[in-house]
Order: sequence, then structure tokens, then C-alpha cells
Amino acid sequence: MKVSLKWINEFVDVKEFFQKPQDLATILTSAGLEVEGVENQAKQFQQVVVGAIIEKKQHPDADKLSVCQVSTGDGVVHQIVCGAKNHKEGDKVIVALPGASLPNGMNITVTKLRGVDSSGMLCSEKELGLSNESKGLLILPEDAKAGMDFSKYYSLDDVFFELKVTPNRADCLSHYGLAREISCIIEKPLLTPSETPKLSKESTKKKIKLSLTNGDLCPRFTGRYVAGVKVGDSPGWLKQRLESLGFNSINNIVDVTNYVMLETGQPLHAYDVDNLEGKEIRVATSEKNESFTSLDGTEYKLDGSELMIYDAKKPVGMAGIVGGKNSGVSESTKDIFIECAYFVPQTVRKSSRRHGIETDSGYRFSRGVDPTANLRVLDRVTELVLKVAGGEAYSDVHDIYPTPIDKSVISLDSDFVSQKVGMPVDEQKLSSWLTRLNCKVDINGKKFSVVPPSFRVDLNIAEDLVEEYARLEGYDKIPTNPPNVSGEPSPHVKSYELHYSIREKLSLYGVSEALNYAFVNDSRQKKFVGEEKLLDEAGLPTTVEPVKILNPLSEDYNVLRSSTAYSLFNNLCLNYRRGNLTGKLFELGQVFKKGTQGYVQSQRLALVYWGRDENLWKSSNHLNVFSLKAHVENLFLQMGLVDWEWKQLSRGPSFLHPGQTAALVVQGKLFGVIGSLHPKIKSDEKIRCDVAFAEFDIESLSQLFVRQIKAVPLVAYPAVERDLAFICDKTLAAGEIERYILTQFSENIVHIKIFDAFEGGNLSEEKKSLGFRFLVQDKNKTMSEEQLLDLQSKIIESVKAKFGAEVR
Repeated sequence: MKVSLKWINEFVDVKEFFQKPQDLATILTSAGLEVEGVENQAKQFQQVVVGAIIEKKQHPDADKLSVCQVSTGDGVVHQIVCGAKNHKEGDKVIVALPGASLPNGMNITVTKLRGVDSSGMLCSEKELGLSNESKGLLILPEDAKAGMDFSKYYSLDDVFFELKVTPNRADCLSHYGLAREISCIIEKPLLTPSETPKLSKESTKKKIKLSLTNGDLCPRFTGRYVAGVKVGDSPGWLKQRLESLGFNSINNIVDVTNYVMLETGQPLHAYDVDNLEGKEIRVATSEKNESFTSLDGTEYKLDGSELMIYDAKKPVGMAGIVGGKNSGVSESTKDIFIECAYFVPQTVRKSSRRHGIETDSGYRFSRGVDPTANLRVLDRVTELVLKVAGGEAYSDVHDIYPTPIDKSVISLDSDFVSQKVGMPVDEQKLSSWLTRLNCKVDINGKKFSVVPPSFRVDLNIAEDLVEEYARLEGYDKIPTNPPNVSGEPSPHVKSYELHYSIREKLSLYGVSEALNYAFVNDSRQKKFVGEEKLLDEAGLPTTVEPVKILNPLSEDYNVLRSSTAYSLFNNLCLNYRRGNLTGKLFELGQVFKKGTQGYVQSQRLALVYWGRDENLWKSSNHLNVFSLKAHVENLFLQMGLVDWEWKQLSRGPSFLHPGQTAALVVQGKLFGVIGSLHPKIKSDEKIRCDVAFAEFDIESLSQLFVRQIKAVPLVAYPAVERDLAFICDKTLAAGEIERYILTQFSENIVHIKIFDAFEGGNLSEEKKSLGFRFLVQDKNKTMSEEQLLDLQSKIIESVKAKFGAEVR
């Protein structure tokens, strides 16, 4: 938020900080109102002063140039060559002296123009950045004092602060509110804006009917009728103040409402009475599928939850956010109705987010304004409307406020404050700070009864007051004493240890961790995961309907995710489109579903590998799904998983290739899937590389991890490797043969790995060749060649009998 120090100075004396604004910035930042930037407006007009032309002559060598003698006060005269035509002797002008850097980028130096010395430049409005076009020099009134700084003469000597106001400090979203905070901090008196409009005896209530259907969402609504206004351009002082803070001048009525909002923090809206059907204002929730067109011409489709402002027939405003195009003030407007209301922050915030509308009004209402200030602010805006647009302001205003909002009494003990902040508390200082915060304070020894002011919506419990004391007294005064700790540190939570171990082991394989929002887009997620029953059948339980978010940040984040693999798919697409053609990612994240007793969340582990690692010296021809499978198997082995197998799925989750998908089976239950990305998804996303995915229900699976792995003594006798290749049916999974051999010959077979898979050649289309490497070892003796050959023969016969496979 950008604020003007000159405007602040109208309410609290801060003149001492105009020459050292950084000091005030430090004070505010220390008090929790971070100043992100300081802009001294006068700096851009250094060496730019008011001058008086005391002599003007024709340039001796140029018909279009004149040579002027210009006084800048105290007897100092500068010779300046000028090309403008609208000046004469005696005129007061603006002079940019050598060393000046003008807003249009010109740097002024001493120079020669057609052989004549020129020590500066006479300026136009364009050169001074005051307008886009100008026909000649800026000629000032005769009473302008030569030598006076231009910035001071033109009131361009303000200092602006860029403030970062935290969401709980809505009371500081205005110049008066910030001045009130500064008054508290530096202990100087606070002046209040004048509120003395001249009112007629005519009644607002007789001109405009007002009703509240949803008083719970709009606890207070006030409004005044002003007749006979003249809409036009705003006066210079109003334009300049708004434009210096980044607001465009619209017309005098709209500008006044913006001015008062920036001054008091209370948003306002003015309606053209002639455009209000039935001369009526009604506050109610919208009808479903109703249309509303805002002031900027954007049409919105309402869903029945928005709080709206209606006339007798149509919506004329979205409460607290934006006015309607059909009721805005224009040049033809003669009579206006000024709205000054209090809307519940939650309803404004939800409507603003739902429709993606960001306005200064919505920003303030969604954080909370002062519900007790409506009449005072209404008088202030009325006073300024009469000043800049004339008209007749009616009395007997509307003020519907059936249930006044009062702040509750907070009980506070100084010992409690001392305990919380970690240092002794001075009761007098505590009382002083609370009083300067505009709290009502009653003291009985160490006991305080405190009623916070209505504009401090963030002060509701004792801890809030403790925070205020610490903030204002100074966090730097709190001693840094380490706590007294006895005993052993408590053990880590098991889930933390599990996740840490998984992260550590996967990082050793060169896999990077991804951190994604749990919010996703519903329609895009459905296209990726497909039918929910396929996920259920793969051991990844979910529900048909995802968990919807009531107030989504946008439509891209409207549900909670059902799959972590989908989040990694988005990471894959983003990386691939940015030129990262190979990569490995994993995520440990929560997924969500609806359960019988409410919402359920569970932990998933998902991985994605894409592309191939290639360089000048090696090239990998292995599919990513095999690399991913190897890393997953090693991870589970290290985590202590035993007795598990892969089961090929004829139809797995929709995002995986039907013929290249397998499920993880442990003790007869499925806990997740691994496979290649479906070709159609690759084609749709224009991904031209090999992609493999895996997703596991790590929360359920972790219950089966062996927590304590027993050490096994090393065998003293040598191990021998033997290779066998079998020709078998193409549909037979290599894992089935592997598991069968390990089960039947576990006494001597220590380990098996597949080193070759071959199809084609002289093999029939229904057959394939699988090569296995066996590690054979006897725990009690060295095996002889006869024993090895005998074991080999038994393996061949068993595999042939079980699977009909022939040795190759």
C-alpha cells in the first residue's frame, strides 16, 4: 500500500521526518508495519526552481531561438537559450539548472547552442512530467517567487512509503488509520478529519427505500441522498493526491469516494438515483445463474451465494466489491445515493475469490472495517461532495444497524504478559500502551480489564494484547535466554523417520523430490486418473467424487487431489516443455477422499522417470520402467519389506500402458502400481520420450516394514554363479519363474536376477527367451561340480514341469 507523508501530516505532526523519512520507516517496520520502499518526490526535481525572465533577445545566429537572462533569486542570473515562443520579459517560468535530471530523462548541463552559452533550460509541462503534451513553456502566476524550489511551489515535495500491511492490520489500510498508529508509537496528538456538511431538512428516507434481507451478512448499512450535483472533472488538489497514489481520476464524485476510502479506510459507493428502478435499494443474496455486469463491463454469472445490492428489479452492485454498470455515476448524473456499509469480511472474501475480482474496496472489506464509523465517514464524504460538486445533501439518513457490534472485555494479568514475552512487565508501561492504542483500560493491581477499540478487529483475546505490548515495547528488548531443559529429547515421530529414510535413499539414486500443492483441477485430474475403480483395484483407494474446495483460489485449484502421480505428471510436462528432456522425481504427499465418517487423507509415494541419460561415452537402451522398478525394489528391501511380488495387470489405472503395468502385492494385498505412461497421454502432451510412473500407498505399506533387521553371519564357503536361459510363453512373467525357483531351492539359491529377455529371431511369435543368473552357495561346505550340475538339472526339470519352459 502506497501512502503519502504529507497526508499523514494532516492528522499527526511528522514534519521532522520529511528530511529523514528512513527514520520513520524504521520505526514503523520495528512496530510490525514493514516499509518496503521510500520515495522522495522532491528528489526528481533537484536543481529545478522558479525563475523570472528579466531580459529576452533574439539569438544572433538562429531565428527560432532566443537568449534569455533569467533570475533565480538572490541576484543570481543565468543565461539560457530557449526555442519556445510563448514567453516574454517579466514572465515567471520553471528553470532546470545544470545538474538537474528531469522526469523525461534529460540531464541538464552547461552547453553552447549555435555558439551561445546556455546554463540551463526553461521547462514545459511535458518536460516536467506533468502532461503528455505541451504547446510551450509553463508560465507561472506573477506572484511566484523566483528561486523557490519547483517541487515545493507545485506541491510535488511529498514522501511516499510503500507499506506491507499484514492481513490482521486492516485498521492501517488508510492514511488516518496509519496516522493513528504513528500517533500511538511516537506519542503525539491525533487530529480527526472534519465532518461538518451543510444539510437540508429534506429526508433521505422519503427519496430512497432501503431494506436488508441478509442482516447476518450486512450488519450495518447507511446511506444519504444528495440532489443536484454537477458531475465533472475533479479540482487539481484532488486529482493530484489520487494520481500520486496510483489512482486514475474518473470524475469528481467517484474521486471523492476514493479519496475518503484512502483517508478513512471505509469503502464507499455512489449510485445514480435516476438509474435505480423504483428508487429502492435492497441488500440480499443472489439468485442462482443470475447475471451481473460490473462497472468495467465484465459480465459475471452468479451462483446464489454472493451478497448483492439490488434496486427494485435488478442487481446494481456486488456487495463490498464492485458497482454495477447500470447504476454508475456519469456526466448526466444529477442525484446520487451514497452507500456506506459494513459487510462481513468472509462473504466479501469468498465472492471476490470465486469470481477473481480484486478491487481496493474488496481488499479492505475482506480484512474488516470499523462498523461504528459509518455515520462519521458518511458525513465526511458528503462534506467533500458538496465542496467539489455542489448539490443539496439530505438529512434523516438511512442507518440500518439492528444489532450493534461491540467489543468484549478482555481480562489481562501483568504476570501473564510477563510469562508470555519472557521478561518483567512494567504495569504503567502496559497501561500506557493500551491507552494509546485507544483501548478502554480499568486497572486493579496487576489485573487489567481491557475493551479494544472497534477498529481493531484483530484484538479479541488476552494473547492479542500481549502481542501488542511486545510489538510496541520492542521485540529487540526481549532477552534471548535459552529455556531450561531437563531429560532426554523425545523420540522422533515414526512417520517422520520413515519419510526421512525414504527421501535419503531415493536421493542416492539421483531422484529429486517434488513439493506440490494438494489443490488440483478436477476435470484435468479425471482425464489423467480415469476410472476410480481401476485405482481401487490397484491398491490405491479413492472415491468417485473428489473433495471439492468451497473457496478455491482459482478453477485450476478447485479440488483436493486423489493421486500424487497426477501432480508429478504436471511436473513432467512443465520440465519437458522447458527443455529438461530427462529427469527423475518423487513426491511423498497426501491424497484425499470422502469416507463414511468424513474426509480421509492418506500418504502416497509417487515416482516418475523420463528420458534417457546419454553422453559421448555411453547410451542407455533400457526402458525407464525397468530402472524405476529396480530402484523401487532396492528401496523396499532397504526399508525391510519381505515376501512381496509383482502382479501383471491386464488393465491398470488409465494413465498407465495396459501391457506394461504391474501391481505390488504383499501378503495377498495390492499396495500400488508401476508401469509406462499411456501412449495416448504422451501423444496428447507431445512427450516424445520414454516415461515410467509408480504410485504406492506408503502409509499402509509401511505397516509391513520389518523395523528390526536381524544380522546374518557371513558364509565362509564360496558362492558360484550359473546362467540358464528358458524359452517360455510370451505371457509368462519372469517374476513367476524367479519366485518359484527361490521357493523350491531356497536352501542353495541365494539370489536370482534376470539378465536377458529376447523375442523374435528363430523363436515363434508366442515364445520368448528369459536369461537368469543364479548365485549358488552351501552354508556348510564347498559345493562340488557334481552337486552344481545336479542342482542345475533339478531346476531345469522343475521349471519345465511347472511352466512348460524349455532350456535354451
